[in-house]
Amino acid sequence: MTLAWLSLGALVVAMIVSCFSTLNVGVLALALAWIVGVYLGSMSLNDVLSGFPTQLFLTLAGVTLLFTQAQLNGTLDRVAHAAVKICRGNTGLIPVMFFLLGSVIASLGPGNVATAAMLAPMAMAVASRAAIPPFLMAIMVGNGAQSGALSPVAPTGIIVTGLMDKIGLGGFELRTYIANLLAHAIIAFGGYFLLGGLGLFRRRYVGGEKDGDATKLVASHWITLAVVGVVLVTVLFLNANIGMAAFTG
Repeated sequence: MTLAWLSLGALVVAMIVSCFSTLNVGVLALALAWIVGVYLGSMSLNDVLSGFPTQLFLTLAGVTLLFTQAQLNGTLDRVAHAAVKICRGNTGLIPVMFFLLGSVIASLGPGNVATAAMLAPMAMAVASRAAIPPFLMAIMVGNGAQSGALSPVAPTGIIVTGLMDKIGLGGFELRTYIANLLAHAIIAFGGYFLLGGLGLFRRRYVGGEKDGDATKLVASHWITLAVVGVVLVTVLFLNANIGMAAFTG
């Protein structure tokens, strides 16, 4: 009983620290588990680590690393600029494009949080220049990223799939993903119409057409996209382990 209370206290400490500091809560939780389990609970280190989700960690770390590379070498930014250019100055299409972009990118692996963090700065900057209501753009970007959150290859979707398997609901991954996507699409486009999205078609935005250098994909960007594509093909069609495939990519 004492060990249970110590474990609960350590969990509360980790939660409080995560709310008021930038310290990585996962690292803190591992440290607390080691101290409480080994030195206060007389457990072996192997027993403490037996509860660590190694497979999930490899998956999340691999996918995050792969798409961080794609972000740092400018691939995702170039893709976002190219998407805006495709709208050809139709201001009303720009929020829709950011919704679709968020949904696709989040579904491919980075997940909702990373996708929103990557797209939001650019989306809000474009909204300011194109006189698009900021709240409308925020709704489209946020819900676009969230719509891909439960993709079977996204971090949140992987966690949900694992939990569903444990409670006997395995095999519904695709249905859950689609239901989540549709729910967020309804919210996003409901906000789009209520906040005057259709009226934006009366304006033109020329910034996307002028920004040619920002949309040009060079060899490193094409290689990055090809690697991501190969990883997805091996995972979806060859049943490769997504974490190891992402690390290999």
